[in-house]
Amino acid sequence: MKQDFTIWRNQILQNPRDISPLKFGMSQDEVIEIFGKPDAVSTMRSDGKPLILKYHDIELHFDRKAPHGLYLVYSDDEIELSITDHHEELLQPITSTEPVDNEFFLRDGAVYFSGLYENGLLKGVSPKDFCCWHYWGKSSTACFLGGIRLRGADPASFRVLNYAYAMDKTAVYTTSGRIPDVELTTFQVLDNGQNDSGAPQGYAKDSRQVYFHNGDGKVKIIKGTEVSSFRSLGDTYFARDEKRIYAYGKQLPKADLPSWELLGHWYSRDAKRVYYLNREIKGADRDSFMVCTPPDAPPLADHLARDKEHFYQNDEMIEEPLWLERLHELEAEQ
Repeated sequence: MKQDFTIWRNQILQNPRDISPLKFGMSQDEVIEIFGKPDAVSTMRSDGKPLILKYHDIELHFDRKAPHGLYLVYSDDEIELSITDHHEELLQPITSTEPVDNEFFLRDGAVYFSGLYENGLLKGVSPKDFCCWHYWGKSSTACFLGGIRLRGADPASFRVLNYAYAMDKTAVYTTSGRIPDVELTTFQVLDNGQNDSGAPQGYAKDSRQVYFHNGDGKVKIIKGTEVSSFRSLGDTYFARDEKRIYAYGKQLPKADLPSWELLGHWYSRDAKRVYYLNREIKGADRDSFMVCTPPDAPPLADHLARDKEHFYQNDEMIEEPLWLERLHELEAEQ
């Protein structure tokens, strides 16, 4: 078995563009016994075991439905999959007894969710049988997004990835519902899924496409990305691949990648232009442009900047007296 695998692997390395999957009929335990401890494992699991093992330049995929399930092996340094040495389980037994907005809590031997307008009882849910993390939760029989049951979700395989995304063996869930047509075995989140105002937002991808969950709860597929090199810059707003910059889920069409830099508070610039989120600020002087928003300004406050001739609130040019008034207000709020 190991000899067959070695021959196949050498063929792949000689011609990586012709990757032909093979079924080996090996269990994960048998693979680990032969090849030793993997360098990394996938965050996607079934029955507690990872669905992908990574050994240097190869990745071994396992079919959760088959008892001897090694069904696909390939080698490709250009493909970046959802791998991690350790997976932290976010869902934990419920302990809170104080209502906190958008979180679960205990009261009188029952589980409640503290919603925007009222506290909702989770009917038929025992505290001893309930785990949660912020507004995600599950019992042995149901999964929850806040006080809403996720219809069809599988509690046994359900796990939270970050603030914006969760998944089970059949689907990826967000605060706006399921994402259709996701490749589950390669799906991965690319940031913590929460923007600076606290809303669920962030980038994710599988091996075929990139997703953006915006702060309003909508998820869209970003067209034209180079998926293998795509990564979030960590703030849930900006991302890049080998060819382009992305801001708030859209391409920054004119941005010069080698010279582009993030300035903070949604402003950025390249060798020729200045941008606010995914929009160019027409007429801004690139060299003298500076961000003036106080570092500890409230998350939802307007952003302020200036150059040698103009004053800006977000991406709009305003008069200096009004700009100074806005700046003093922000400084007073710190």
